[in-house]
Amino acid sequence: MLTRKKINLLKIAMKRNNQTFPAWLVLSFACFCLVACGGDETPAPEETGKAASNAEEKPAEEKPEEELPEPEPEPLPDPNGIYLPTGEKYPNGRETNVYANGEGFFMWFNGSIWKITDKVGGGRTVSTGEENINGKWSNSAKASHYPDKANEKDALFRLAVAYQGAQDDNPNAIRLFEQFVRDYPDDKEIPAAYLSLGDLAISEVKQDEQPTYKQISKARDSYKLVREKTQDMRLLTDATFNEGGLLERIAGNPEGLVDHYLTFDKNEDEVLQTSEFTAAKIQTDKPFSAFDLNQDRAIDYGELFELATLVCYAQMEALYREYNEKHSDSDGARVSQATEKIGFACEKQGRPSEMLKMYYEDIKKFGNDPNNVGVDGILKKYSAKYKEYDDLYGKTLDLLEKLQTPAQPVSFTYRSRKGVEETISGTVEEVLKDRKKLLPYLSSSFEGMDADISTEVAKFRTAIFVNPDYASKFRGYLKKYKALRSNFPENLSPKTAFASLLKEAVAGGERALELRMRATLDRAGSAAAGNYNPQRSDFPVASPGVLVWMAEKLIAQNSTADAVAAMERLTQVFGDTGGEFLFDAHYMLGQARQKERNFAKAADHYESALANSWGHEKANDARIRKGESLFEVGKSTKDDSALDRAYASFSEVRSDSDTPLEERAQSSYMMGECKKALKQYPDAAFLYLETTLSFPSAVNWVPKAYDQAISCYEQTGQVGQISNVNKQYVAWQRKFLK
Repeated sequence: MLTRKKINLLKIAMKRNNQTFPAWLVLSFACFCLVACGGDETPAPEETGKAASNAEEKPAEEKPEEELPEPEPEPLPDPNGIYLPTGEKYPNGRETNVYANGEGFFMWFNGSIWKITDKVGGGRTVSTGEENINGKWSNSAKASHYPDKANEKDALFRLAVAYQGAQDDNPNAIRLFEQFVRDYPDDKEIPAAYLSLGDLAISEVKQDEQPTYKQISKARDSYKLVREKTQDMRLLTDATFNEGGLLERIAGNPEGLVDHYLTFDKNEDEVLQTSEFTAAKIQTDKPFSAFDLNQDRAIDYGELFELATLVCYAQMEALYREYNEKHSDSDGARVSQATEKIGFACEKQGRPSEMLKMYYEDIKKFGNDPNNVGVDGILKKYSAKYKEYDDLYGKTLDLLEKLQTPAQPVSFTYRSRKGVEETISGTVEEVLKDRKKLLPYLSSSFEGMDADISTEVAKFRTAIFVNPDYASKFRGYLKKYKALRSNFPENLSPKTAFASLLKEAVAGGERALELRMRATLDRAGSAAAGNYNPQRSDFPVASPGVLVWMAEKLIAQNSTADAVAAMERLTQVFGDTGGEFLFDAHYMLGQARQKERNFAKAADHYESALANSWGHEKANDARIRKGESLFEVGKSTKDDSALDRAYASFSEVRSDSDTPLEERAQSSYMMGECKKALKQYPDAAFLYLETTLSFPSAVNWVPKAYDQAISCYEQTGQVGQISNVNKQYVAWQRKFLK
């Protein structure tokens, strides 16, 4: 009787036409199971068959005279057991032998029959089978496949997930998910498979490219199927927000949609009869002639871009509205986030008043739930958006009205590029006719007005009063902005609306809502906020936005320990849901550590803040502070790597053309400081002088840059360069400081 032997799972190999194959190529994730009646070392000839006997016949060979006798062959292990391509044990915990190809046996195909032998392509035959692997085998053995039908779908789904995630092999993930939904349309994992297919549809699109119409359609169809086939809120929410994010991305640049519609026969009606544009017309209630901007009775390429953008925002609005209508009683935070997206889509379609009304109702409904982070997001956006449109409508209207009264006297103050405040007076017409007065007038008195109208005023400043066509055009603008201003809800201004909500919250004992209103009013500079000092006892009912506000006040009062406690609570309680408020938390923790001169921890906090920045308005300030902290670490510990990291952080700010000039100048100067700390004096001098040339109006940094450039040249003994820098410095002072 042979001893049974358990062997760890490895890959099986098969040999066909004297070539070895991985078993799974033939068996499709199969295993080979042999169940025999006996465990004889050498099968009987009548059982192994003629082919087996022939395989064992070998021509006689003469042994060399000095050849040692062959050792006794080791007994063959019992072949009865499981052959698996991967894994370490047979599933379901069954007690059985497990073999890997080459560990005792080789399973191979010689072109006509299957064999299991103790050598590749020969040796002693254990069992043979017909060409059809599921046919008859000698020794009463039989073949079966693993996984069986009960496990096959689970294996297929998990393999697809593995390709999508760990393997990052999107084409194979798509292929397997598509096979899964085709073969098992009623399985419980079908919604999750469609969610993955939706995400994968545009996974190969690079950041600087746009998805095609086919990719967009494939993704949206998959997300729609998720919502049709499940009631799981997690999957429903993911499908909705993923599709909404896709629509928002396309709206920013609908190139893929436009390219598709331009494949039509250049016939405007044919393009505009498509279902997407028909739906947009219904949703937006706008005639297509509204997009014929040049009035040529056709929709050209640029106009089609405008139309495609509107379509995306209209579809985005409809998507999130449907979500809120169906799930308004579910997760309030997600409902608030959907409301924010609806408002955003409304704004992009020219309906900011509707956006503000929706935001206000959502704040009122969910404002007393401190865990609803979506409300904080809406509150932050609400104040900014109200001011934006209040300025847009109010200041544009103010200027347009002044243009109708050219003799009206005006007076304004502005700061010159030298930092000197100047006051200019005169009539509207006098100011407009003098470009040196007009540009400061527009920038100082009408910041936030319609940019296109501001440009036209500067361009046609004299013609506005003498050319009937231009005069008529600006009267049209006046009429338009009077209507926009009259329809803008003044009663929803933060100072008015939130003061009312504050009273209601205090009367009703709604502490979380009360704190939210105090924070919002305080930031708006309203006296209605009252004199509130943050208390640790209020932390449990404080939302993320309120905790940030509390920390700001505590830092201003030098209560650093309490500020740190507030921000640590934010990161601990809202670490997974805090969104952009996690930036604020780590940003202020970094500030606190800087005050404590714990620069290493400060740098870590700023790094964490930037990981949650998502375009935060203080992101570059955090990069500067991170650079400053690393600079201090590098100087104090002589750590060159910290100085290199500081240099990289400053460089990122300096290269951002949208960053304010002062911040870019500061970063440029600090890049020189990093090089100087590394004793790379020529590089440092170059950066200091580049600061003076690239940012000459940055009066806080240029003098320091000149001084440090001279210091570097002193270190290298370049006397001639020192003289040149001194001359440049004097010239700069003459121009910018006098």
